[in-house]
Amino acid sequence: MPGWMMRWGFGAILMLGGLLGGATAAHPLDPLGAEEITAATAALRQAGAADDATRFVAVELVEPAKSAVLSGQPAPRRAHVVLRRGAAMAEAEIDLATGRVTGPRPIPDVQSGVLLEEWELASKLTLADPAWQAAMRKRGYTAFDTLFCAPLTVGWFGTAEEQGRRLLRVPCYETKGARTTVHGRPIEGLFAIVDLGAGQVLRVVDTGAVPVREGPDRADEAAFPDLRPPMRPVRQAAPMGGNAVIAGQEVSWDKWRFHVRLDRRFGPMISLARWAEEGRDRMVLYAGHASEMFVPYMDASEAWYYRSYMDIGEYGFGALASTLAPGTDCPAHAQFLDAVLPGDDGKPMTLPGVLCIFERDTGNPAWRHAEIVDQSYEGRPEVELVVRSIPTVGNYDYVMDWVFTQRGEIRIDVGATGMDAVKGVAARSMAEPGAAQEVTTGMLVAPGAVGVWHDHYISFRLDLDVDGPANSFRRERLVPRAAAAGTPRRSLWAPEAVPMPVEGAVLPEHAPEVWRVVNPGLTTTLGHHPGYEVVLGHGATSLLDPEDFPQRRAAFTAAPLWVTGYDPAEIHAAGPWPNQARGGDGLPRFAARGRPVENADLVVWATMGFHHLTRPEDWPVLPTKWHRIELKPYGFFTRNPAMTLRREARQP
Repeated sequence: MPGWMMRWGFGAILMLGGLLGGATAAHPLDPLGAEEITAATAALRQAGAADDATRFVAVELVEPAKSAVLSGQPAPRRAHVVLRRGAAMAEAEIDLATGRVTGPRPIPDVQSGVLLEEWELASKLTLADPAWQAAMRKRGYTAFDTLFCAPLTVGWFGTAEEQGRRLLRVPCYETKGARTTVHGRPIEGLFAIVDLGAGQVLRVVDTGAVPVREGPDRADEAAFPDLRPPMRPVRQAAPMGGNAVIAGQEVSWDKWRFHVRLDRRFGPMISLARWAEEGRDRMVLYAGHASEMFVPYMDASEAWYYRSYMDIGEYGFGALASTLAPGTDCPAHAQFLDAVLPGDDGKPMTLPGVLCIFERDTGNPAWRHAEIVDQSYEGRPEVELVVRSIPTVGNYDYVMDWVFTQRGEIRIDVGATGMDAVKGVAARSMAEPGAAQEVTTGMLVAPGAVGVWHDHYISFRLDLDVDGPANSFRRERLVPRAAAAGTPRRSLWAPEAVPMPVEGAVLPEHAPEVWRVVNPGLTTTLGHHPGYEVVLGHGATSLLDPEDFPQRRAAFTAAPLWVTGYDPAEIHAAGPWPNQARGGDGLPRFAARGRPVENADLVVWATMGFHHLTRPEDWPVLPTKWHRIELKPYGFFTRNPAMTLRREARQP
């Protein structure tokens, strides 16, 4: 055990006084503020558990127990801190009111996600390495100031080289003249393997020179001589002011009330989403967030086989959140929120404008009906509330939307944009000899660039508490039936219950299924148990061999839906430390416990999965591709909840 841990041993407790003077947040689920982050790291330094060489992998809120939050009991503010010094990792907790430190406790045999300074170090080591420079000179380079090197996580493949090392693989790109597309011109077939622990290039891999495609590729207007004439502006606006009220981290809009915060790892987290009805708030979603994202590429060559990223656990959706541009990323009338996150050095840093909240008129009717008999008509416009964040993870940008509707629905929309990851090839056209051999793992999307096929899988952890935490999971399969005698019909279909008394993966067969979370202890006036249906708009599952190394780490992708018993510690679909992990952690381990999901506190994990077959229309910047998960009321109401919408107020 390193000296910085040995001093206090396992689970030591220190009293350092009230660092915050008993200050409390406005809401028990509010993220740690700048003062709290500073106080937590200062407590560890004063205790001798951290010094200038320590890196802070996480400084985050310890959420109070669900029972305390729901009952409104006072909850102490506590911080959970993950420390790293060299290869050693540990965790500690700090009571922010009293200054008490518990820990640090070692976390053995794991690798944290990549820190910003490690990206910078790996890039510098690569550019300065003599063997790498020699390989570049063979390619005609005498200077390297126009290159961009992009350190990448390496996965785990059971090689001797991986044992006991913290590694990054570093390919580089030619950026001369580039603007937003710095990933567009790869130096294909050449990369360095960097040992971060040793602070050196372990080796350089050179599979042979490939001509760097001509460029630059630009995403600005000057690059396109065939620009269309400018259009007259079409804008979303709220001329009488908006309807959303934001008080700290709490949002009220129409019938909805919820709490939002940005987490360094998970990105936006929605909590306590409830619907106001007849003087009370009806709980729908206690907590929801993206838990893990797996992006494996379908190329097994030396320069590509390891590219099987865990974008949330290895990089972080909150840490990589982009500042949002009014009028493009969000409507100009949106409300923009900053976020305070801890830096690698433990100091708080402010990310400006990384969340936006806005209303939008979709241009569709929320409901309508016209009667031909008497020419009557009635309808209401559809208006939604959107909470948006856009993390930029290397070449990809992900538009992460939580959408609340006046129909009582919660929707998760994810838009994938940014750039395809491209492999440099010699072919400039498919008409050239040898081009067919260069596109066996993707499609030629531009001269000299193959967009490699790949997948995206995002696991969303959805702690549904429909009218309370005691819920049941209902699974119904739609099966064909023969029509009864005495009718001209021959066939029908009907839902058939599929028993699922304990937790596990939901693996539908070839028939369609309906999945619901219901409250069996309550009954509506119509005699139904109030419930919410989980609808996957994109639920592709992995096609990889279960024993393939990347798939072992991302076993959650084997099913479109998982159901587990509630455990506040089970929040990572692929385990808390997926970087260079061997696999076996996360959802398969959670579900193996066999906990009941009948009249119990349960969690559903929805896998948003989509296969990306690249195409020329993806280049040079990918048009935003949208994917969806819906939470729809199913017996929760006794009528269409949008029937109470009034006609819009008119401007004076």
